[in-house]
Amino acid sequence: MLLSPQRMKPIFAFMICICLCGCWSRKELTDLAIVSATGVDRKDNQWELTYQLVTPAASASGTSGGNASSGPPISVLSIQGDTLRKAFANNELENTRQLHIGNNRVFVIGDAAAKYGLNSLIDTYLRNPQARETVSLFVTKNNPRIVVSQLMYLEKNTGEGIHKLIEKETQNTSILPKVNMFDLATESAGASKCAVIPELRISGKGEPGSTKALENTTTASKLKLGGLAILNKGKLVGWLNQKEALGIAFIRNRVNRAVISFEFSGGKEGDKAKSTFEVSDTTTRLKMKRKEGRIIVTANIKAKGMITDTGSQLDAIDPKVVRELEQGVGDELLRIVLEGWHAIHGLRTDVVGFADLFHRKYPRDWQEIKEDWAVAFAGIEFQPSVEVTVERVGLINQSYQKLLEE
Repeated sequence: MLLSPQRMKPIFAFMICICLCGCWSRKELTDLAIVSATGVDRKDNQWELTYQLVTPAASASGTSGGNASSGPPISVLSIQGDTLRKAFANNELENTRQLHIGNNRVFVIGDAAAKYGLNSLIDTYLRNPQARETVSLFVTKNNPRIVVSQLMYLEKNTGEGIHKLIEKETQNTSILPKVNMFDLATESAGASKCAVIPELRISGKGEPGSTKALENTTTASKLKLGGLAILNKGKLVGWLNQKEALGIAFIRNRVNRAVISFEFSGGKEGDKAKSTFEVSDTTTRLKMKRKEGRIIVTANIKAKGMITDTGSQLDAIDPKVVRELEQGVGDELLRIVLEGWHAIHGLRTDVVGFADLFHRKYPRDWQEIKEDWAVAFAGIEFQPSVEVTVERVGLINQSYQKLLEE
């Protein structure tokens, strides 16, 4: 007797459930060592990997940074190998748990490894199905092992804290860019073969990884952002300070917000005082042309924002004073941009995308010049212009200094 289609449906559903129940593989949390930050360096002609592992019991405690009873919120493991993957495999020789890098937030690269070259690091990371290309990258002049061992105030997970640090800086001051593994791979394989990575360093001389330091209101050492590392063909070739890095950010049109201090007299000759302009909106338009065999790039930078403090006699009601403010901010911004340009121009490293600009505008000529782009870049004539608009001066039109004299 044949069953009707209506009666066959429950039987098919039951058989499918039997086939799908259970699992062919499982990994218990107690068998995994969760990585929150990774350090890499070159030591004795070998790769040295340092992993910051989350301690679940301490991380679940109520005190940020760990305490004496629960222990530190992180533990650190260092392993070496001839290749990066071999070093990763050597974890099995000394660790009872399998490394889980799916939750890794930051990757700290020692300057020795950066000078050696990062192409093999990119290749290894992109081949690993467990790794995430969105991990934030840093270069450090310190030992990466010491950097990832450093504890942070207010953050139990140091890797997560470092990730938040660069996100907050990129959003609010734009001095250093947030660079992940995908960005590094894309820029290193781009037309100019140049890339940038922010610096992470240790300030102070405290004992890294010690929970005793967190029992005080201040620490002898802490993690902080530094300058900007410049890479050419995957290798570290130089550094920019923060002012130069900000200038590069304006040229690249990568500024969200910025804080610029400048001198302003307030209408009195020879009586200049420091004032602050906070950039809230900015755009940069790049144009390239060729003239008599020379490559000329013009950059039109427009910035809008507000005056947040001043030590001069400011009267924002007077249009002439507002124009002087805009001129003072514009002059300082132009100096910042030129400092950044001269720094990368001297290194012959095109981290501002001029090679892509040339490739798009002159595709036929690019085939002839791409192998010697560093030489062509060194001969580029850069002509920036700045236009500043002061939209607001805060809640008072006159400065406190002017009110005192009235």
